[in-house]
Amino acid sequence: FSVFFKVRADRMALVRGIVDGLTATELARTCTRSPAPGYPEETRSVGECLGVVMEEECEHHRFAVRDLALLQAS
Repeated sequence: FSVFFKVRADRMALVRGIVDGLTATELARTCTRSPAPGYPEETRSVGECLGVVMEEECEHHRFAVRDLALLQAS
C-alpha cells in the first residue's frame, strides 16, 4: 500500500499546484470536449471541469472509506 499512497500523494500535490495557480480568468476559460460516442460536443469552463474532477474525487473517497470500514469489520 505504501507505493499507492506515495503515488496518490504525488498526484494530489500536482493537482493542488495547478489549482492554486489558477486565476479567475483561467477558471472562466472555455474548453471544448472532444466528441466521443454517445456524448455531444460541449463547451464548458475550466472551473466546471475542475468541479467534475473534485466531485469524482469525493465519491471515490467515500467508497474507499466505506470499503475499508467493511474490510476492517470482517
